[in-house]
Amino acid sequence: MKTLFFLLLCFLITDTCYSSLKNSRDSGLEISLLSGNHLSDSVTICEAYVKSDTLIIVSDDDHLYHPFGQYDTWNDFEKNYIKKHWTNLQTDSLFDELSIYIVRMNPNYIEFVQDISITGKIEIVRGLIYNDRIQLYDGIRVGMTKREFLLNFIKDNVGYDKSAAKFRTDFIKDESQYKNISVIEVISVLTGIWYYYFFSPDQILTFICIKTDYTL
Repeated sequence: MKTLFFLLLCFLITDTCYSSLKNSRDSGLEISLLSGNHLSDSVTICEAYVKSDTLIIVSDDDHLYHPFGQYDTWNDFEKNYIKKHWTNLQTDSLFDELSIYIVRMNPNYIEFVQDISITGKIEIVRGLIYNDRIQLYDGIRVGMTKREFLLNFIKDNVGYDKSAAKFRTDFIKDESQYKNISVIEVISVLTGIWYYYFFSPDQILTFICIKTDYTL
């Protein structure tokens, strides 16, 4: 019964993400902005393009799997992050062939997994973030402006090749290029994980949806 409950929650989260994205993922002209090679000592933006009202960014950033830091055990995560940053939360866990952890901070929901057969690390599986009680890496949070969000992609540790110049120097600096974008989708180039950032007409981040292709 408990396993069925977890599977039902997983389905509901994925369905919510897809429903919210339906209009923004319709057909549209793709404009290639940048591409690059993997740089092991830095974050690399491998590709980015605009499709309809969505900016899609492909990255090799490990933070996508570990948005709150990398931890070997749940106890380590609780001690070094959760107890320092999160309050008034409810946690649930399920242990079988792998370990599943769920954090609820009403109305926010995040699900983690620890699969010893893969990395053995605590990794995010999916999440729904509605307010700034939960902040991701680089201070990404609901309530920030679209420009503040995009500036994270031009930091010194982000690598580009020459074809990235438009994204780094022109696209982000020119508000007219992104003011009509309502969704920014960040995808891992390595394996299936997707972050969807939804922005209001006044350029404010209002909702974050995280999903993976991980099968529980």
